[in-house]
Amino acid sequence: MKKSVYQFFLFTIFIFQTPSFLSQSPQHSCGQHIVLKELLKNDDFKAYYDQEQKSFSSNNQISAPKSSVLHKIPVVFHIVHNNGVEKIDRSQVLDALEKLNIDLRALRPDTSTVDSLFKPLIADIEVEFVLATKAPDGTCFSGITMTETPYSYNNGDINGSDQVDAVMMSNDVFQGNWPGNQYLNVFVCGSVGTGIAGYTYYPSGFFGNAMNNGIWLRHDYCGSIGTANPSASKTFVHEVGHWLNLPHTWGSTNEPGLASNCSSDDGVADTPNTIGSQWCNYNETTCGSVANIENHMEYTPCRKMFTLGQKARMRTALNSSTGGRSNLITPANHFATGIDTTAPFCKADFFANRYITCTGDSLYFQDYSYHNPISWNWHFEGANPDSSILENTYATYPLPGVFDVALTATGDSTNYLTELKNDAIIVMDYNGEQLPYYEGFENINFNTPEWISNVGNWSITDEAAYNGNYSLKLENDGVAEGTKHILESKTFDLSDSTKVFFNFKYAFARKNNSNNEVLKLLASNDCGKTWSLRKIIQYSQLTTAPDQNNFIPTFSEWKEATVTSIIGPLCVQNFRFKFEFQSGGGNNLYIDNINISYENTTGVSKSFISEISIYPNPTNDILNVVSSNSFSKIQVLDMMGKEVLMKNESNMKRAVINTSFLDNGYYSIKISQGNQVNFYSFIKVN
Repeated sequence: MKKSVYQFFLFTIFIFQTPSFLSQSPQHSCGQHIVLKELLKNDDFKAYYDQEQKSFSSNNQISAPKSSVLHKIPVVFHIVHNNGVEKIDRSQVLDALEKLNIDLRALRPDTSTVDSLFKPLIADIEVEFVLATKAPDGTCFSGITMTETPYSYNNGDINGSDQVDAVMMSNDVFQGNWPGNQYLNVFVCGSVGTGIAGYTYYPSGFFGNAMNNGIWLRHDYCGSIGTANPSASKTFVHEVGHWLNLPHTWGSTNEPGLASNCSSDDGVADTPNTIGSQWCNYNETTCGSVANIENHMEYTPCRKMFTLGQKARMRTALNSSTGGRSNLITPANHFATGIDTTAPFCKADFFANRYITCTGDSLYFQDYSYHNPISWNWHFEGANPDSSILENTYATYPLPGVFDVALTATGDSTNYLTELKNDAIIVMDYNGEQLPYYEGFENINFNTPEWISNVGNWSITDEAAYNGNYSLKLENDGVAEGTKHILESKTFDLSDSTKVFFNFKYAFARKNNSNNEVLKLLASNDCGKTWSLRKIIQYSQLTTAPDQNNFIPTFSEWKEATVTSIIGPLCVQNFRFKFEFQSGGGNNLYIDNINISYENTTGVSKSFISEISIYPNPTNDILNVVSSNSFSKIQVLDMMGKEVLMKNESNMKRAVINTSFLDNGYYSIKISQGNQVNFYSFIKVN
């Protein structure tokens, strides 16, 4: 079959697929042609593009791969995070690397199930990616860097330049360029573009030795554990295929299923022309021949192989000087990146599964020392046990407080290093403070575990207050857009009720109409292990004063936020809440007068109904509400406080509510008569 010549350099993406794509087709969004169109506006790029296409066209014969030559490539994972779930740990990175190498060597067990038509074509690419152990300046490191930045989340156009710049300026190992001809740089981020799981570039001299010549992965498509899953782990090998010059099996477009795909091609002789599939139809013959739907360069959930022809194309790219790929596999580069020998033991380090806990809870501590420690000696202040010689271990904290943790790791009989983390563990009382709770910030020591912040931008100020002299202030003025500011509370005992009332005052002003700050309140019923959103105040509702610079609120420039969704399963002994504020270019934020109580503290009466019956509770399809006093309005609110049903009539004493359309869970009933309000709760079940 005659093969056409394809664009030698294209921006390639692998689009987001739903975790359940074994039973449904993934959702796709095309970005390839948009990015290429933008790149071609650059005269320098266009010159490279035209020349490389011409060169590839004149040398279109792909050489046969050398037999039994295993090429090793140094790789660095740059975790680009904003202190959220995207801050994946080392175990997830190691899992991603393991799955990638298994896929490249055709070692997945499911390769035995490949269609018999293509089974003879299954290729061992004979390429292995290895974590680098030396940074560009020779520093011994783990092969992973960490960079905290709001640019972790790129939800707009596909453009990783901000993420690359952030890594170069502020990663925790080496600030500067990690050359693309020395390392495969893998950027693991919160988002890499709307609906996109990963992307990369074909080999091209346009980027020279820049870091941009790497691979971007969304965190939940890196590996098969942690935030990812086994199906998502196949994204990495797909992107490596592109990075080594493989198009999709249907050719140069990013969109499978187009009729025109049958007349295009991928430049590989043993991959039949195909329209491109998103599900596993083993009888796919739209373009005439049976399609290799199990190919890693397809979009199907059953991807599991490369062909011998694809191997030839990949190894040709790897042995080409174009894009610096050939330098990666040289002995000199292996020495420079530290993968030529067993790395020295150079750092003691560890992580805990959590750093904030409650009395009686156990924490799991993992050794992250590198490289290859042989013994460990832990010391846990305030814990039981207070020491351990295991590599990874548990410690339980019986009393509240703030405690140190230390690890001494040994590389050999004479080489040992110690990592001490002062005040690393915060332990709160499992039995929280009783209600009612009021905080006006008039007499508070902010440097205690009562309030825990991810950044030091929260403080007590006398600049403004709703009443009294002080309030809580968040320094947001001049902070990079997208930065998340988190402030967590201590524990509270809500177990005496099934619903509590929560409200607070806030003041905020934008600088201009492009500012888009968001304030959220989240709650936890397990001492902060997990959180659920209870209230969100978007920039339009967050604004309490006209746009201005240097905002300091007056008394009339405060608003009140009421949270009605702290009910049912949140009413526990170790309840906690937290504020999460995302910067958007505006002024500072002020908060005052936080109230948590069993009574409504918003200024309206709560006791106008003396007797009420709600039955059956739990309910399936019908809920009866019978009152001793008349009321004029009844509303059903979900756990987020959103109205899902409302009935408005004068002098009601009975209401029949159809709950059949509601999802299972906890709901509130708000009964009103004029300015008087009562709240009750019920549970919807099947």
